Amino acid sequence: MMFGGLQRVIEYPDLGFAISQCVLEDVHAAYESLIRDGFTDYLIAS
Repeated sequence: MMFGGLQRVIEYPDLGFAISQCVLEDVHAAYESLIRDGFTDYLIAS
C-alpha cells in the first residue's frame, strides 16, 4: 500500500489532485525498480 501511496505522490500533481512534492532520486529509482520487478498490485493505471 505504501508503494501505491508513493505513486500517488508522484502522479497526482499532474492530475490536479495534489501539490507537487520532492521525491528523492534514490527513492524514485527504487520505485521504478520495484515496478520492473512486478510490484504493481496497488498502483493506479497510468
